[in-house]
Amino acid sequence: MGAGRMTDEEQSLRRSARGAQTEFGRAGPGRLGGVSGEVTQVLAEVVAEVLPQLAERVPAVPAAVVGRLGAAAPAVRGGPGGRPGPAGPLRRGGSGSSAVLGALRALGAPFADRLLGALELAVDGLRLAPVPGLPDLRPPRRFEVDERVGTTDPDGEAVRAVRRLDRALPEATELVVALVAVLARHPVLEPLLADAGVPPGAAEAEIAARHGAAHVALGVAVAAAVLPTAALARSVASAPAVVGTGLGAAAVYLSGAPMPPGHGEALLARRRSEYRLPRSCVGSVQVRGHRFGLFEGPFPAGVDADAAFAANGLVAVVPGGAVIRTGQADGSVRVRLRVLAEPPPPPESPRPGGWSLRDWDEVVEVSWHADVGSASVVSPDGTPAAAALREQTPPWSGDHRLRVVARGRDDANRTESYEVWVWPAPPAPPLVRRRTDRLGHRLRGEPEPPAPTEGHLRWIYASVLREAATITIVAGADRADVVRAFGADPGHRRSLVSLIDLPDRDGWVAALALPEAGVVVVAEDNGFAGSDPAIMRTLSRLGPAASMFWNVNAVTRLTLARDGDILAAGELSQDYAAGPEAAPYLAGIDLTSGRHRVAKGLLVVERFTGYGLRPDDLDRLWTGDLAHRIGDR
Repeated sequence: MGAGRMTDEEQSLRRSARGAQTEFGRAGPGRLGGVSGEVTQVLAEVVAEVLPQLAERVPAVPAAVVGRLGAAAPAVRGGPGGRPGPAGPLRRGGSGSSAVLGALRALGAPFADRLLGALELAVDGLRLAPVPGLPDLRPPRRFEVDERVGTTDPDGEAVRAVRRLDRALPEATELVVALVAVLARHPVLEPLLADAGVPPGAAEAEIAARHGAAHVALGVAVAAAVLPTAALARSVASAPAVVGTGLGAAAVYLSGAPMPPGHGEALLARRRSEYRLPRSCVGSVQVRGHRFGLFEGPFPAGVDADAAFAANGLVAVVPGGAVIRTGQADGSVRVRLRVLAEPPPPPESPRPGGWSLRDWDEVVEVSWHADVGSASVVSPDGTPAAAALREQTPPWSGDHRLRVVARGRDDANRTESYEVWVWPAPPAPPLVRRRTDRLGHRLRGEPEPPAPTEGHLRWIYASVLREAATITIVAGADRADVVRAFGADPGHRRSLVSLIDLPDRDGWVAALALPEAGVVVVAEDNGFAGSDPAIMRTLSRLGPAASMFWNVNAVTRLTLARDGDILAAGELSQDYAAGPEAAPYLAGIDLTSGRHRVAKGLLVVERFTGYGLRPDDLDRLWTGDLAHRIGDR
C-alpha cells in the first residue's frame, strides 16, 4: 500500500462514520442528554485517572489504523483542504444497528477481537470511582440475546457483545459516542489526547499510534463508566461490550476529528521515503463536459472552452495540473498512468511491450510544474477515480514532462482509452508527436482528415459480439443451403439470445437471408465454424463467401473464397497473404497497425461480397429464431 493511503477498511469506516459526531458532541460542557456539565466534569476526572494505563495496553499497529481515520484526505476526496464536511446526526450501521456497531464491522471482527485481547484484563481490573448523575439506563425486563445458533456468525466476540447491547439498550452506545465527542475536547482530557506522549520529530506511524491509542483508551474508559450503570446482565455489560463499545465510539469520533500537530509533515516524510519508481497503474475516471485531468488538488473551475486545447488538440496545462480533452461528453474512460524515473525511449525506437505511436490517434507532450506532488487522476465533478490512479506522481515539487496519448475519441460506439506518462524533465516546448483523429484537427483549427475506411463498421466493438465471434456473408445463395453447408438442420430454430443461460452454447449459427441485397449473413457468438476452410469451400460453391473471425485474445482470421477455392486466409496483419485475386479488396486498408482489425476485416468482407454488416442485421440475428445447432441433421 502506498504511504499515507487508507486501506479499504479505513475508507469504508470513514464513509460509514463521517459526520457521526452528533448534536450531543457539539453541545459542549452543558447538559448532554441528561448529563450535566458538573457530571461531565467528574467523569472527565475519572477517565483521566485511567486513560494513560489503558492507552499503554493498546498495540501500536491497530492503534495506528484507528489513529489514521482522521487523516486529511486529498482535496479530490473531500471538501476544501480535503477535510470532511460538518458533523451530521448520529448514523446507525444499517439494519437498525448503532454507529458503533457499524464502525466495528467496518474495522473487522478480527481487528476488534485483537484489541479485546489486549484490553480485556485491564478492563476487568478497572475500579472506577462512581460518577453520580450519569443516566440510569435500564434494559427491558426481557429481551432477545440474538445469538445465531446453527449458522455461521461472521461477528467476533466484541462485535457480538455490542450487537447484544444494541438489542437490549440501544441508547447506551449512543450515550458513549456522545460523551466521547464532548470529553475529547474537555479541558481535563484534551492535553492528554493532544500530546499523547509523542516526542518531537516522531515518525508518522508513532504519531498515528499514540493518537489512536489515546482515543481508544478514552472510549473504553467512558464505556466502562457508563455501561455498569445500566444494570445489565453480565452477558451484556461485559469486558467485550466495554471494549467493543469504546473502540467503536473512538472510531466514530476519529473519523471526523483532526490529526495531531506534526502528522502532516511526518506523513509526507513517510510517503517520500517509501515512494518508488517506475510505477504503472490502470483504472477508470468519470468524464464530465468532455474532460478529466491530472491534478494535485480538486479539478479547477474555468477550463470550459475548447480554446484551451487549440494549441495541441488534447491537453491543456493549467495551475495545479493538466486537463485532458475527451471525445465523449460524459461517461467513463480507461486511463493508464505511467510514472518514470527518467525519460522514456523515443516513440520511434523499439520498446519492451511493443508500445508504438501507430497504436494511438493522438500523442502530445507538454511540460508541467508540480507545486507539492502526489497528483491524482480526477473528474471535473469531484467523483474519485479508481483508487489505483490516486496520489501516484512523486510526492515532491518539481518540473515534469507529460506525454498524453489518446485513441477512440472519434468513435461514438467504442470505449476511449488514454495513457498519461510522467517523468522529471526541465521545461520544454509542447510537442505533437501524432495527430490523426478528427477531433484533434478540429480543436487545432486544421482541416479534418478523411474518415477511416472502416469507420462505418466500428460499431461492432459496442455490440453483443464485441468479444468473440465469426461473421460470414455469402452472396447469391439460398438460406437453407447455407445452413446445411454449416452442418445444421434448417428446420430446427431458436434465437441466439435464448442460448445465453445454457451450459453448452457452442456450435450454433444464426443465418439471416436478405433477398433485397442478395446475400445470407451468418453470425456465430464465440464460434469459429465460418473460418473452417472446408466449410468455406462448400459455401463458396453457392456464391462468393467471406468470413471474419475474432476472439478475446485478439486472434483474427479473414477468409475469402470463390468457386470452391480459398483465395486468401489467415491472421489479418501486415503479413496477410493475399494473392492477386484478393489483393484489390485490401487496397487502402492499413494493416501495419493492430487497431480496429475486426472492423477492417469486416470491410474486406463487405468489399468481397458486396454487402456490409449493419446493426439492424445483428439485432435480427441475435433475437430472431434464426439459429441452428451444428451437427443437427
